Amino acid sequence: MKRKSIIALMLASGIIITSIPVPVYAMSTVVAEAVTKDSSQNIASEDTELQTKLSKIITEIKKKVKIPSDCTKFDSNSYAEDYGRGRQWNLNWYSEKGSHYFNVVCDDNANITYIYDRNYDKYEKQEPIKYLIKELRPVADTYIKKVAPEAWGHITFQSAYYVGYYNNCYQFEYVRTENGIMMPDNTITVQVNAADKEVKEYNANWLFQLTVPAKDIKISKEEATEKLKKQVSMELKYLTKWSEDGNTRSAYLVYAPSNNYVAVDAKTGEVYTSREQWIETSKQEENAMQDTAANEKSTGATSFTEEELAQIKELGSLITKEQAIEKVVKNKNLLIDANVKAITASLSGYRMYGKEKEKQYVWSISLTDPRVPDDSKNDYYRTNAYATVDAKTGEILSFHSSVKNADQMTPEELEKAKTKLSREKCAEIFETFAKSQNDKQFTNTKQASVIPDYIYDYVKEIPVYGGYAFGYQRVNEGIPYADNYFSGSVDSISGKVFDYRKYWDTTVKFESPKNAMTPEQAFNAYIKLEGYELVYEINTVHKLVKDGDTNSIVESSYSIDYQPRLVYRTNINPDTISPFTGKQLDWSGEVYVPKAKIMDDYTDIKGTTYERSILLLRDLGAGTGELKFRPNDVITGKELQSLAEKLFYEATRDEIKIKSNSGITKQQLAKYSVQILGYEKFATIGDIFRCGYTDDAKIGKDYYNYVAIAKALQIFGSGKEKAFEPTAKITRGEAADILIKVLNCSTR
Repeated sequence: MKRKSIIALMLASGIIITSIPVPVYAMSTVVAEAVTKDSSQNIASEDTELQTKLSKIITEIKKKVKIPSDCTKFDSNSYAEDYGRGRQWNLNWYSEKGSHYFNVVCDDNANITYIYDRNYDKYEKQEPIKYLIKELRPVADTYIKKVAPEAWGHITFQSAYYVGYYNNCYQFEYVRTENGIMMPDNTITVQVNAADKEVKEYNANWLFQLTVPAKDIKISKEEATEKLKKQVSMELKYLTKWSEDGNTRSAYLVYAPSNNYVAVDAKTGEVYTSREQWIETSKQEENAMQDTAANEKSTGATSFTEEELAQIKELGSLITKEQAIEKVVKNKNLLIDANVKAITASLSGYRMYGKEKEKQYVWSISLTDPRVPDDSKNDYYRTNAYATVDAKTGEILSFHSSVKNADQMTPEELEKAKTKLSREKCAEIFETFAKSQNDKQFTNTKQASVIPDYIYDYVKEIPVYGGYAFGYQRVNEGIPYADNYFSGSVDSISGKVFDYRKYWDTTVKFESPKNAMTPEQAFNAYIKLEGYELVYEINTVHKLVKDGDTNSIVESSYSIDYQPRLVYRTNINPDTISPFTGKQLDWSGEVYVPKAKIMDDYTDIKGTTYERSILLLRDLGAGTGELKFRPNDVITGKELQSLAEKLFYEATRDEIKIKSNSGITKQQLAKYSVQILGYEKFATIGDIFRCGYTDDAKIGKDYYNYVAIAKALQIFGSGKEKAFEPTAKITRGEAADILIKVLNCSTR
């Protein structure tokens, strides 16, 4: 099908692809609130059918949700057909001064898909976290029963977690379940405030009119696995792992599937590799994506000061600006317009990972055509190009030049365009250029991709491509490492390179593939992971009916149909495994540990002083994942740091991180707490604070002001305690209680 036409159609029709409806204001209807009191008497004869529908919807919505009493203002809008879901309504109630908004999105049958309650007056007030997840789960359950009674008997509770202290809510997640089988594509989430038990957001990604097929299973999981083996190949490749200090990196080996989504129909045994299906009633030529190449700018570079430039000159080994420009403009493989006359260059430098004592110096070169466009002669095309050159070696690191489309070409150029170079010849040209820049590195690559590049013309709406884009990945012992690469594009009309990029880390260390398992062994380990299961999934069928007499596509010709099907599918995430152990790996190359499920209780905290604080800490995402919390043990610096990082972004600052394995004292925790809260600048003002404890003299000089601020914030008690005991060690239970207090002191 024609991608460009479909994209234009989708934009024109207001198609929205998101789990949370976003209104596209196709029309707007404002109805007085009084209309809901007696819709049959208050709707005047001239009111439209749409207004009548709206009054009925408001009546139904008010049966399901309670509108905040201060939200007396109301307006609404209806937006274009959300394909496969019908017309959508956006209803908005808000307060007189506009600080409280209550928003409901629903369909024509008053099925609610989204509710959002935002009270800015209340939001500005400090609300302490009071409730545990298990105390608020019944609130979420009751809300769903009221808002979506038809869905309640078809959902299964999945998980709950703290969204974040900026909105102070727990999110409860439910998944649709039919015939005892999950349907992950349909979900309901409810956000409940942890301070006052109020529901703040409801989101139903739900197809209400969907007919779910029966549980007709004719293919076993083992039979499905055998079919998958023929579709999924396990590929051995390198990924990047950074050192703990973030300065060096290494390449570690993983096995990953060639296709991380494959499904087998549980009834027919058909294998699916996509959940998007396009159906057309007339022939359509395949349209490729528009040229998205953009001028590449170097990143991470820092302009030199005069002093730095003076030091660079002293080195004597860097090529000059003129030499750098010459490397580019005299390279016969690069596409540089003859009219390029304005050329500027600047020198930058940055530290190299793994070689912090060295700097890479780069000339950044801009090439433009300075002529003024002459529209009277249809002479408006002006080229621009950009390049970076290694100032030590003279190697071209990147290059990009604009290219002409057919409208910008001369008759001679259009004639030449009829005899474009082949993909193979363009690949040869690119390889010749890349080797001329760094033959040693390029020899150690393997071609990974070739795709048509820019579209320079359309013939009867069929795109005509003007070049090819190539990607070459670094290999180590024949195994690809995608993070190091050569890539670029060749213009098949001129035979010149118009885009080129290279990234290569000479310091990276590669893990040896010796003793790696076979791809078949890797597949057997992969397919056993959580995520390969029997589910109902939604196949989206896009239907396009085109008028055979024209090339146009009208809005009414496009529709979407959602078709549920029962499948075994490989929805495994993360999808990488160790080639040596077969264990699932996370993004950092460590053994993947699933998110700890919230336990009912730790086994050793029942009845202790800090039981509730420990449970709150766990529900807020700072649990240990262990059966025991050890509340009476002294907490070490590293243990405290680990807990705090799960609650506070500020705790990740390198300058305040606690890395000690020793026990933490009260005065140390006072300083750490004040730093997390961002009050450190007040603590360093000078000798203006007085703690007023009987043991003030025992408080360390470097901690005194911090202790005073912590006392004022009542982090360690009511603030009326006589003594502080600054060197007393903090237990894990006390630390949990203090972290909760710090969280409640923070600004949300």
